[in-house]
Amino acid sequence: MNRLSRTDLIVAAAMLTLAWGCKRQTGNPGGNPAPDGRNHGHEHGQAPAGVTELEPVSVTLFTPKVELFMEYPRLVVGETATFITHLTVLATGEPVRSGRLTLTAAATDGSRVEAGVPGPKRDGLFTPELKFGRAGTYKSRIAIASPQIDESIELELVVYPDLHEAQHAAERESQEEPADTVPFLMEQQWKLAMRLAQAEKRTLVERLQIPGQIEAPSGHSALAGAPVAGRLVRSADAPWPKIGDRVEAGQVLALVEPALPATEAAQLSANLAQFQALEVELLLRGTEVEKTLAQAKTRLGFAQRAFDRAMELKQKGVGTDQQFDEAEQGFELAKIEFGAAEQMKTQYELARQRIVELRSQAFGGDPAPQANLQLPVRAPIDGQIVSIVHIEGEHVDAHQEIFRIVNLEHVWVVGQISEFDLHRLPGEPTANMTVASEPERHHDLLAAGGRLVHVGTVIDPQSRTVPVRYEVPNRDGRLRAGLFVDLFLETRRSLDAVAIPQECIVLESGQPIAFVCLEGELFQKRELELGVRDAGWVEVKCGLEAGERLAARGAYAIHLASQSPSTFGHGHAH
Repeated sequence: MNRLSRTDLIVAAAMLTLAWGCKRQTGNPGGNPAPDGRNHGHEHGQAPAGVTELEPVSVTLFTPKVELFMEYPRLVVGETATFITHLTVLATGEPVRSGRLTLTAAATDGSRVEAGVPGPKRDGLFTPELKFGRAGTYKSRIAIASPQIDESIELELVVYPDLHEAQHAAERESQEEPADTVPFLMEQQWKLAMRLAQAEKRTLVERLQIPGQIEAPSGHSALAGAPVAGRLVRSADAPWPKIGDRVEAGQVLALVEPALPATEAAQLSANLAQFQALEVELLLRGTEVEKTLAQAKTRLGFAQRAFDRAMELKQKGVGTDQQFDEAEQGFELAKIEFGAAEQMKTQYELARQRIVELRSQAFGGDPAPQANLQLPVRAPIDGQIVSIVHIEGEHVDAHQEIFRIVNLEHVWVVGQISEFDLHRLPGEPTANMTVASEPERHHDLLAAGGRLVHVGTVIDPQSRTVPVRYEVPNRDGRLRAGLFVDLFLETRRSLDAVAIPQECIVLESGQPIAFVCLEGELFQKRELELGVRDAGWVEVKCGLEAGERLAARGAYAIHLASQSPSTFGHGHAH
């Protein structure tokens, strides 16, 4: 979980150095003790006779941008109080190093007191001072304007009429110190740029990690081979293909020129001559057919007009029956002749189409084949050329691979799951994936538009595993065939779980623990019962409540401090 890495050793060394420095800066022995018994060396003033020296008040507040840890003495009318104000940038764990801080307090009657300091006494530490003229509860506001942050924090301040009332209030509010606390000064936190995380409700998915690989889907990888043995030549219509070229199904990539024996070459030439003779004859016949059809169409038109005229004369009583019968007979013969001419043209078109088909079968569709036959090598699928095995002019055998084409617009993510883990899978498990170049980035396969293709039903006798396949879009082309991946399959889901980042957890004698921030400089060790782990988050079944803040970066340093609290939590003087 948290191994003792080189970074941890550096942190430990830094902590020891800082602890020694703090030990040398121990505060005034007469200073007021903090609630946890730590001596911070803050000068809060001496109590009068008969009044027990009061513990200072400590306040820890968080906004989305900043952590406020402030200590101040019990506020009494007429007494000047110094507010020891620590400000930390939550996003970076760094102290606020510059800027103006203003502390304003407003009483219920509308009166106000205000104090401002132009900058920190030292990094992260501001010390405004206020004196109050009347007792009561004050609505207060701390405003910090800095290049690092610009933030306001609201809080309440209680002012007592005298020290005796302040002492009674302190006695009423006194509480026993929680168990397993670890003091850890703000200066130590800033030196480590320590960051806090917050326990929150999340839906976590437990995942089974298995090895996987990217593959081209079935039907998305193909070879373009030689149809016959012969010499490779480029197509007259395109240059020789290159690796990386995108091609379409049916596209001519190259030509194969078979080396024919003399008898076959002679036969090929004879066949070619025969086809050419047939084509010439068809061309001549086509001319005759077109001429005959035109003549028949002209005669039909003439006969139509003659028939119409004879009918008109007969109706007027001018023409004779013989003239009408002759015109009608001529019209009928012209129609028969025109129909025969159209039928002749139809037969001609069919014969021409048949010749084209035979020529395509014999010469690969080349419109002008040479005596040396050239057969096309076509792309079987859309995709990209990823390898070219032979070069132009090289002799190849029949069906030998020339081009390899892959279409990776979609890819398969194929994992191998052990037969012993099959029972853990739900019916259709969701899946995340990481690649070696980005181990911290998890790709949700289904959310990216992918789908579960198949969970294998046959166990491999050698590896004792079953393949599980997902298909995912590969729009940017970053997933390459053969790429090794880690596949994380959903096994169970925990809804509304209290979850914390993985880096918050430290192992102590094999027991997972975390350090909860009770106040700015005081942490409490909690033993945890863990559950589902998901993408850097861990479910906490017992030991934490949602909303609690705990150490994330720097948690191991607090663990070291817990082993020697007198050293790491020593007081410091402001």
